[in-house]
Amino acid sequence: MRDGISLSADVYLPLSGGPHPTIYQWTPYESTRERFVGWGVWFAQRGYAAIVSDVRGRYESEGEFVAWEKDGPDAHDSLTWAAGEAWCNGRIGTWGRSYGALVQWQLMHLGHPNLACIAPQVIHDDYFWDGYFTGGAFQLALTLGAATLWSSSIGLITGPSARDLMLNDRIWRHLPLIELDEVAIGRRVGYWREWWEHQENDAYWQQFRHRPETVTVPIFQQGGWFDPYSGSHLRSFAAIGSGVPNRVLMGPWSHEEEVESFRADVDLSAGVTVIRDHELAFYDRYLRDEGNDWEERAPLELFVLGRNEWRGETEWPLAGTELTPFFLRRGGRLDRDVPRSDEPADRYTYDPEDPVPTIGGVNSVLTMTQGAAQPILPGPWDQRALEARGDVLSYTSDELDRDLEVIGPVEMVLFAASSAKDTDFIVRVCDVYPDGRSIFLTEGILRARYRNSEAGESTELLEPGEVAEYRICCYPLANVFERGHRIRLDVTSSSFPRFSRNLGSGEDVGTSTRIVVAHQAVLHTDVYPSHVVLPVAGPR
Repeated sequence: MRDGISLSADVYLPLSGGPHPTIYQWTPYESTRERFVGWGVWFAQRGYAAIVSDVRGRYESEGEFVAWEKDGPDAHDSLTWAAGEAWCNGRIGTWGRSYGALVQWQLMHLGHPNLACIAPQVIHDDYFWDGYFTGGAFQLALTLGAATLWSSSIGLITGPSARDLMLNDRIWRHLPLIELDEVAIGRRVGYWREWWEHQENDAYWQQFRHRPETVTVPIFQQGGWFDPYSGSHLRSFAAIGSGVPNRVLMGPWSHEEEVESFRADVDLSAGVTVIRDHELAFYDRYLRDEGNDWEERAPLELFVLGRNEWRGETEWPLAGTELTPFFLRRGGRLDRDVPRSDEPADRYTYDPEDPVPTIGGVNSVLTMTQGAAQPILPGPWDQRALEARGDVLSYTSDELDRDLEVIGPVEMVLFAASSAKDTDFIVRVCDVYPDGRSIFLTEGILRARYRNSEAGESTELLEPGEVAEYRICCYPLANVFERGHRIRLDVTSSSFPRFSRNLGSGEDVGTSTRIVVAHQAVLHTDVYPSHVVLPVAGPR
């Protein structure tokens, strides 16, 4: 690297021929793990030089690991090295999921002359608002898991003893949160502590934000409706536009590559596809100039739940979409009519000592928490067990008399009051089947102190008892609510341990230990018309 340190790189080559087009990836998760060895062999068998490199400071690479800071320059220098090797023909594509995807985004804007195409998969674009402080709420399971993985070993989190060592309530419930690095692995982690110094979306976080407008080479993104970065892929797709070959594959899965094993309370088998085959077609087209059908494929390939079919589209949001409000109403109803002036508020009590557990939904920690005392399973799971709790409000439509196709971004406009100085509001959209199953589709969260900011750049505590407006950005949705089904909107204040508990005190989130019970009121009147905005597709 330009500062003299060396990165470890495992190179997989075809048995004959050369020089070869090259595919490069970087990982903090140990380059010699079986999944990376298998990846390298698979592409080498198909005529590519395949390289897996440990990022700076991890495993066999020299230097000190600090999340994100050196990844772009190191990746740039890595390409320069590879392009100069006899086995490389100078045409290099990149690959990577999760952390391996963010390395590509940090590389992209540096403009390396040998970079021919990129494939960043399942990753956020805004590190604060879409990543570690989603809607201002701290992603506890993900962020603690990442920090401990990046500073110790993978087996500590994913191994058979994880439930006894780390993935249990002794760790999840520890306060203050800032101490969790020492509690988990016995030492302070510098970047973990630095994150707690930046609890607003300030210049520290913005320096890492991805820049889709700088993409000048073909790009292929893959994401899942139940991975928390689905929105970022679709936003990036729209920002990149048609100036370069630009494609997104969005399926009914979460963060993992093994989509065929993804399970939930509905049949997802129609969505199974081999992601590696899509990738091979992408690299064959842009690293080998092979004629194939890549450019004839739809730029957006979306799996539509409910109807359980793949759909090709050309733009995001979809043309002809009607943003349609569904209002919260008296008696737990959800309908198109604006509430009356005399509808009473619905109330519940949020106790941080008894948070609503995470069941299904949108999250990226399936692999990370598979050995937990209570695994955090993403996906379209039945929410009735949560909806039976006293601290979850549900609003349900009448049975639909026709199919309703909903594809696009979702926003909740919630009017609520709290007795606390700070609290969280989480909303979930579910598809209620004729047999009673309430199947999760999408969700969103907003921490009250960030309610008056665009993307978490400022905070303002609540005045207890005063009504506030919460505009909650939910993850995008692609679902057909079939005739005879109903639409349900759930409102609550916790999803633990996906998100840390809002303690309600209004004090510093990282250092506070004081717990305050919050009494919540959700309003739905003509003055305070709480509603969810669904993107209803136009005639096809």
